[in-house]
Amino acid sequence: MRTYILSAVVACVVARPFSPCRAAAGADGFDPALAADLSALCATHTFQDLYGSDAAILPAGYERLYVSEPRGLDNLFQVFRKGGMGVIEIRGSTADPLSWMENMHAAMIPAEGSLTVDGKRFDYRFADDTTAAVHAGYTLGISFIAPEVVEQIRALDGQGVDDIVITGHSQGGALALLLRAYLENLPARRVPARVRFRTYAFANPMVGNTAFADIYRKAYCDDGTSFSIINPADPVPGMPLSFLDHPIFSSATLNGIIGGQQGYDAKSLARSALLRMVRGGLSGVARYASNSVDKRISGPVGEVEMPPYRKELNYAVMPERIELEPFPYPLVLRDSTILANDSLMRAYPRDAQGVFLDKDLYRKTPSFYHHKPYNYYVAVLRRWFPQRYEELRVKVLPENL
Repeated sequence: MRTYILSAVVACVVARPFSPCRAAAGADGFDPALAADLSALCATHTFQDLYGSDAAILPAGYERLYVSEPRGLDNLFQVFRKGGMGVIEIRGSTADPLSWMENMHAAMIPAEGSLTVDGKRFDYRFADDTTAAVHAGYTLGISFIAPEVVEQIRALDGQGVDDIVITGHSQGGALALLLRAYLENLPARRVPARVRFRTYAFANPMVGNTAFADIYRKAYCDDGTSFSIINPADPVPGMPLSFLDHPIFSSATLNGIIGGQQGYDAKSLARSALLRMVRGGLSGVARYASNSVDKRISGPVGEVEMPPYRKELNYAVMPERIELEPFPYPLVLRDSTILANDSLMRAYPRDAQGVFLDKDLYRKTPSFYHHKPYNYYVAVLRRWFPQRYEELRVKVLPENL
C-alpha cells in the first residue's frame, strides 16, 4: 500500500459541517461496528482493482469462503464468515457496459412475477401487494445470482451459521435490498427456516415505488434488521433520475416543484396538467430505454423476456436511512507548481495554517467523490469511531481524487 498512497494527500483532509441524519446513531438494531466491517468488505473490490490485494482493508476475523463468477450483467457476490455470522456481499457497478445497462434498465415491473433469460424462467416475489413495483434492471440482476446465493446460504446453514447479513455498495446495495425481499418471500424449505437475515445497504439507488418501500419498511425496518446508509451529498441514492443527471427529474422533486412546495407558484390546473405530462413522458422514456436494453443484452446473456412494464416511474427512497456526514475533500491545488514559485506564493494570501484564501486555486469536489466505497468506510469510522479514524493512515485514496 505504501507504494500507492500519498501521505501529503492524506494529511490535508479538512472538516465540513455535519448534517443530521434521519435515523440517529443507536437506532434500534443498528450496529455501528458491524457497519464499519461491512463498509470495509464493500471496499475490497476497490482494493483488488487498484492494488491487486484487499489485505489492507479486509476487517479482522472475516474469512472469505466463496467468490462467485461474474454472471449476467457482470454481477458478482462474495461470502464471508465471522464466527456464527455469515455475510453475502454484492459487488456494485463495474466498468463493463452491461453493468451500467443494469442501472439504466429503470422501467418498473410488478413486485411479483417472472422473467425469462435464455429460455430459463425465473419466478420472483418481493412483495404480495399488486400495487408494488420494482426496478426492472435490478430484478434482472437478482435473477442471475439468486440461485447461487440460496446454495451458499444452505452451505452456511450446514456449518451452523444461521445469522446472515446481506450487504453491498451502490448497485450492490440496491441488489442487497431486493435480495433480502426475495429470500424472505421464497416458498418454505427453499431456505432453512432457522436462518435470520439482516441488511446493510450502502449508497444504494432507489429500487421500487412507494408501495414497495412501505411494505419493505414494515417487514424488515420496523424490527431493526435493515438499513440504508447514505451520504446526503452522494447523487446515487437519488437515482434513477430517468436518465437525466438533474434532480428536477426525480419524482419527489417534481411533486415539490409542481405542487408549489419549493417556492414555486402556479395555477392548480397548470400544475396538475404539467405533472401528468411529465410523469407520462418520463415513464415512457424509461420503458423505451428498457426495451432497448433488453435488445442490447440479448446477445451476451441470451434472449430476455421481461414482465410488462408499468406506466409509472414513481421511485421512492428506501428506508431505514442512516445519513453520514458529507465526505471532506482534500485541498488539492489545481496547479502545484505554485508551491515552487516564490513570487506566486507571496501574491496569494494564506491563513495561519498555510491554506490559500482564494479557494479557486483548489480543485472542486467531483460529484462522484461522495459515492466512493472507501470514503463510506472512512466516514463510518469518523462518525462512530473517532479514535480509529484518527489512527487511520490512509483517509483518502489518491485514485479517488
